Amino acid sequence: MNIDKNNTLELNQNQQFHRQYGANALLPIIDWKALFKHSKLNETQTQALDVLYESAVPLALQVFEELHFDVFQPYAYKPQGLGLFERIAEQEGKLIQALALESQDLSEAVRHQIWSMLLRGGAVLVFKAWLGLVKTGELQLDTTKFDELSELLFIKTPPDALATSLNVDPLSKEDHIFLMYGNDVYLDRFNSLETAALFIDLGVYDATFLSLRDDRIAEFLKNKGYVSQDQIDELQCALNPLFCADLTPKQDYIA
Repeated sequence: MNIDKNNTLELNQNQQFHRQYGANALLPIIDWKALFKHSKLNETQTQALDVLYESAVPLALQVFEELHFDVFQPYAYKPQGLGLFERIAEQEGKLIQALALESQDLSEAVRHQIWSMLLRGGAVLVFKAWLGLVKTGELQLDTTKFDELSELLFIKTPPDALATSLNVDPLSKEDHIFLMYGNDVYLDRFNSLETAALFIDLGVYDATFLSLRDDRIAEFLKNKGYVSQDQIDELQCALNPLFCADLTPKQDYIA
């Protein structure tokens, strides 16, 4: 194997990626219905994904470019320098401002979908879709290496503050979608314990179920009076009637 030749080919490919998909380049179109073919997205939901995509990805790419952070290089997924996390976090306000501006002429239903998705990792999701498409030329999520940076794009703004920025009613009866990709479910995590409680209030999640699967949520909800330890134990036994002591597989629902 000619290692030098392979390295040169890889370098040339990365340079081509940067020319085509740099911070100032046009974003490739993503067919969300085709990407999430098992989720039966409607036009309101795809429009919300488009707005998220067109706002979140350029901001992230701009920061990566300024910090010479190469998302196409394998080593780039373990940043060595300081400042990346802080600089991405600084973009959250800009992202929300951009989304508020882009969505002000859209329907309340679309704005509500943007709000709902953002609270549950929507910015992470659209970047994964972008990265998967530009790296492979095919509609797919990049789920291999970018997971180490996912938290950078998971916004932390409280749900009420975000609702005010996007001019939506957080208690409206609009739906809250989940997206299936392969065997995985996306938009099933929360940006805070406060958001988890809100989605219980909205009837999207059951307090006892969430408490059984995530210990941090369990302590929070017990302190807030949403659920008792007895209720959690009863559900545990109902799911495992012969082996009540068995541990239920846990899931980290809070980003």
